[in-house]
Amino acid sequence: MKTVRSIVGKSPVASTASPHTIAPMDPYAGDEAMVWVGSHKDYLRHAERTGAKPELDVEAYAFLDLEFERVYRAILDGQADWSSIDPLAEALLIGPDLTHDRRPPGEALATIPDQQLADIAENQIPGVGLVGPDRILGPWADEPLPAWLRIQVGAIMAFVPEIDPGVPSWARAIKRKPRPPTEVRQTLRVMARAAPNIWIVEGDELVPLLPLEKRFLPRGPVIDVPNVPAVIGRVVHGQQGPFLVASIPLLRVPPAEVIERRMRLEWLRLRRRERRLTWEDVLRERSEVLYRSCCEWLWLQFAETDTRPW
Repeated sequence: MKTVRSIVGKSPVASTASPHTIAPMDPYAGDEAMVWVGSHKDYLRHAERTGAKPELDVEAYAFLDLEFERVYRAILDGQADWSSIDPLAEALLIGPDLTHDRRPPGEALATIPDQQLADIAENQIPGVGLVGPDRILGPWADEPLPAWLRIQVGAIMAFVPEIDPGVPSWARAIKRKPRPPTEVRQTLRVMARAAPNIWIVEGDELVPLLPLEKRFLPRGPVIDVPNVPAVIGRVVHGQQGPFLVASIPLLRVPPAEVIERRMRLEWLRLRRRERRLTWEDVLRERSEVLYRSCCEWLWLQFAETDTRPW
């Protein structure tokens, strides 16, 4: 049986890294705080597939690849303009136009509650209760958290490729004995295929705030939509209609251009390893960046008040 793992893999030094010392301006970062070397072989394969001219040899590629990492970090540290990455992206053949996943998302045979997803994450990553809040909630992780929010964090972490060499908890769980029933395994796969997004709540319908391939849009009303302005989560197509999983409600709507810009930067970064990576792939692969970016923005909105969004 084929192993389910991250498209771009997982850094072998992730388990020994300390993001707080690597990225002091972004102390809640995970893998994205570390240098991930791109692939010259993938660069050549992409050039052959697309008919582009590969002008960089191994040494020239390695130089520009590390320069990309330097500029990437400078942007996130507020020391460089967002557009400063564009010349490097062009030279490395990783941009600029978003590509989308045209494959069908599938239809779930069952409904798996977030509590069960959180249990899956905890069973496969014993320290998820410590690392999860930082990775998902950012500065809110240092605040008292309600129990329901901790469950949501665990559910989100079930889909993060955190286990070496880049395996998400749900994928490890369906391979271990005793294996879950067929409908549960199928549903977990469909949930993993759903691309997380920020959704504007309009009654019982959800409208995506970020770009999304139309196949992943909900078909009709969504079951159990929270009564809030927006929500982050995965919309899964089920037999009784679309439903939300691994979601966090938002009392304010984040600025689309800011979050999209952050996720596009992450998309460019990951494409250095696999240039076939789509926009929906990066929403899945780095879902914690999406959630945390929204929560960090929310933190800034509430930082000078006594109000808390949860």
